[in-house]
Amino acid sequence: MRFSIFLSLLTFVVIFSLAQATDIRVRVGTDGKKIYYNIPAPATTAGSPNAVSYSKRVEEFVPIIVETCERHGVDAELVKALIQVESNYNHLAVSRKGAMGLMQLMPGTAVRYGVKEAFDPEQNVDGGVRYLKDLLQLFGSDKQLALAAYNAGEGAVQRVNGIPNYTETQNYVRKVLALYNGDSTYVPVGSHKTRLVTYFKYMDTKGVLHYTSSPVAGVQAERVSFYY
Repeated sequence: MRFSIFLSLLTFVVIFSLAQATDIRVRVGTDGKKIYYNIPAPATTAGSPNAVSYSKRVEEFVPIIVETCERHGVDAELVKALIQVESNYNHLAVSRKGAMGLMQLMPGTAVRYGVKEAFDPEQNVDGGVRYLKDLLQLFGSDKQLALAAYNAGEGAVQRVNGIPNYTETQNYVRKVLALYNGDSTYVPVGSHKTRLVTYFKYMDTKGVLHYTSSPVAGVQAERVSFYY
């Protein structure tokens, strides 16, 4: 009995030590699967990070998001983060510029994608997801540029071939990426020592998603960006 207890304690110590050594973090995606990270959290010396988190209403709309994204081939986690920043999951939200609903569709965008009732969550998410898909295709699957275009318009992004020098748009991209990457803070524009770091995202043979600080041999990984 003592030997068994000793082994249990030893196993716990080893696992705990490994977790500390590699700084492993875990979160659960909208599909219920765990996502593992070995990348560091943003350093407190990189400026004054602002908190960012999901509304309690998010779970109410996750089924619509997942179903719509699967139908159109768009990353549900990205859409989930975008909706949080756009509307705080208020399906009746209206901006000062007239953007409507969960994904804050402008009237012209709603017409373009056949959304007749912009405050209907299913129609709104369908139109917004299709718009985001078109932007991702337009900008070669570059999430930063697609998000910037969603906020400022594709023309503004195309004119500078990058994220426009608008504080709102730059912070918008940072907030969405922070949520998408599982962080609870983001570094706003103007904070000193801000830098963009690239990591690698891949799914293993068991369907578990990983984010790593360096590429894994023999694994095809997607480059993703984190602000620090």
